[in-house]
Amino acid sequence: MTENNKLKTLKLLAKRYARATGQPQHVALDLVAARLGFPHWNALTGSAKGEWAPSEEQVAAIKALVQRITSYEGTTFDHIFGGPDAITRGEVRGHPYELKTMLGDVSMEGEGWRIVLPENPSAAPRVEIDINHAQNSPMNDRVLLAEAIGTAKDLMQSVKARRFADWPRRATKPDAEGKVRHPFLEMEESNLWYCLHCNKEVTGPQVAGNHWHCPGCGASPINIFPKAFWLGTNEGKPVPVNARAEGQEIEPIVSIVDPRPRLELNNDQVTHLIRAALFEDATNASERMGASLAEIWVDDNLDVVVSFEDHYWPEDKEPTAAIEVAALLGIEIEFEVTWSDPLFAWPGLGTMTQGMVEYTRMMLDAYRSHGIVEKRDGNR
Repeated sequence: MTENNKLKTLKLLAKRYARATGQPQHVALDLVAARLGFPHWNALTGSAKGEWAPSEEQVAAIKALVQRITSYEGTTFDHIFGGPDAITRGEVRGHPYELKTMLGDVSMEGEGWRIVLPENPSAAPRVEIDINHAQNSPMNDRVLLAEAIGTAKDLMQSVKARRFADWPRRATKPDAEGKVRHPFLEMEESNLWYCLHCNKEVTGPQVAGNHWHCPGCGASPINIFPKAFWLGTNEGKPVPVNARAEGQEIEPIVSIVDPRPRLELNNDQVTHLIRAALFEDATNASERMGASLAEIWVDDNLDVVVSFEDHYWPEDKEPTAAIEVAALLGIEIEFEVTWSDPLFAWPGLGTMTQGMVEYTRMMLDAYRSHGIVEKRDGNR
């Protein structure tokens, strides 16, 4: 490789690195120069005009650096697309870990600790330490923690490189007027953008530099628009976002957590438990219909009111299983009966059998003998 070709190769590698990392090309050129011992790219090219020339080994080292970031094959490919090998195992200073991605975030887990690197680049890494390992966790060592986060960032960079490869270059590189192109809204370009989530104004360089997450609230790119179309004519214009200073160090957030499953009952959980208990209380097909049709209301205190349909649940039948479930949950439960038109004629047929298949057969026979059965094609 001639000396001129070596410089062209370095410049091409810098261009690939810039696209993969979403950085301006001059930043990537300066990074290449720094790796080769120069303060900036101009200093490198100036020396190349004299006696200095990059060696084959130096070019190979830069190529390996760029390939490590931009490679989409193997493990990185699986991490992006959720293949069967989407877990990377390794060690950080003798401590085993598993590295994986989920919904754009990178998660790194070891014995009694977990690091989550959010997709939003301005969000702080989250470090969770199991309360049972709080005193002796390797994550208490700041040097080891920084090394572990660095490993997670390497994977995040490769995942983002694959994402940026599908974006238009203008999405990560503002023009001279600060205009950038939205990665998902076709051909939409602007130097000012608006966050639907926090209603703030964001400049093109700000949103591109933050990989199209809102620099204020962290909302994803699907919340960023070139116009604040959600505002009425009498509503004020969104104010500029209060973003983190460029280059400001982001300290990880470390917390001690109890990993045991925690039960915090909500309306849906209570509703499902009570309805399942009603099915247990039902002793025939009619009462099963009543359990299915029952309206269940759960208030803010999780107390319950069950409203039965008169045709399908006997007014004097006490749903003992539902009462016992409510008692175990420590909530109050009340019952009422309402009247409405039955789903089918002769609702009492359901009291003559336990099985729904037999009830359906009896109901259809009754309609054929004493009424009309509408066929699915409209015939009788």
